[in-house]
Amino acid sequence: MRNTIIYLIGHYGVGKYTIAQEIAAQTGARVFDNHLANNVIFSLIREDGRTKIPERAWDLITIIRRQALTAMAEIAPERASFVLTNALMEEDPMDREAFDEGVATSEKRGGVFVPVILRASDAAHAVRVPSAERETRLKMTDVDGALAARAREILRVTHPNRFDLDTSEIEPQEAARQIIAHAGLVAAQQSALREATS
Repeated sequence: MRNTIIYLIGHYGVGKYTIAQEIAAQTGARVFDNHLANNVIFSLIREDGRTKIPERAWDLITIIRRQALTAMAEIAPERASFVLTNALMEEDPMDREAFDEGVATSEKRGGVFVPVILRASDAAHAVRVPSAERETRLKMTDVDGALAARAREILRVTHPNRFDLDTSEIEPQEAARQIIAHAGLVAAQQSALREATS
């Protein structure tokens, strides 16, 4: 995989981080999980996965995320690929901006952009959300809170390279394999189109 940004989007507990790590293991891509930015702030305000996060925290996290995207666009190696993760909601204008900034970063790099919508069953969520690993990473661990969040609509993504995947009953390695295969197909199609129009 070369010069590709895969953006994993889904509710809490669908496996975004786990699948991102598996994509990285299989391809050498670099992971920019949303908690890489979030936890700079969360660790300072003692975020516990249950208490409402102050709105000001999200403003500061946005600054960190944007600086990371600038680094990807302007100073990361040309061949590098990235996996981004986030729970983006349709009704939140900041979430639409976050998605659009991911698209713009890929365009600045002249690379391949693949948004992936991940979903999982209520039963899978109930098992995954309260895990000790999530608590260690300062993630949402409140099952009821996560259930309420799942009532919110995930960002409507109409990008032509979109890929949808239900992670309820497949292992992360297989989920990663399917996403990588789709990204490879998109890259081949874009390459063929460039050759045909040059």
